[in-house]
Amino acid sequence: RRTPCRLIYAKSYLLPFAVWNTAFGKTHSVQKRGLLELSGAIKCGTGRFSLVYLGYGCYCGPGGRGWPRDETDWCCHRHDCCYGFAQEQGCNPIIRRYKWTCQDNAVVCVLDRCQKIICQCDREAAKCWRSATFNRHYVFWPNFMCGQIYPVCSYSRNIN
Repeated sequence: RRTPCRLIYAKSYLLPFAVWNTAFGKTHSVQKRGLLELSGAIKCGTGRFSLVYLGYGCYCGPGGRGWPRDETDWCCHRHDCCYGFAQEQGCNPIIRRYKWTCQDNAVVCVLDRCQKIICQCDREAAKCWRSATFNRHYVFWPNFMCGQIYPVCSYSRNIN
């Protein structure tokens, strides 16, 4: 769950890494820590910098609570559910490294089972964000506006 201090957390920890990756990341094969790879997948799939999603709606950025505000926020909710599935499979999506390539604005996943699960979470999210509406009104949306009703994660995946 997000805390009211999520902006401080994002600025002090995630933002420098996200800026580095989106500013200096390449669209060919990369291998970095999980959060940086998500940032690269966002840039590959949407053409946007990952920073635009930090604090968007109720689910984009660290944590998540309440009811998603729009299509973009639903993409973030589904991504959170996918990461939850990865953790249930014994994978750690936050620090797990994986290799991927960017081909025709799409993330292509490679390598072992955990890497593939996490990469597919990021790939599906980037694809979802590419087609979703983006409403600037929901950037840095306050937590108290998210409410107390939560959608259920119903994420399961058959990974070979």
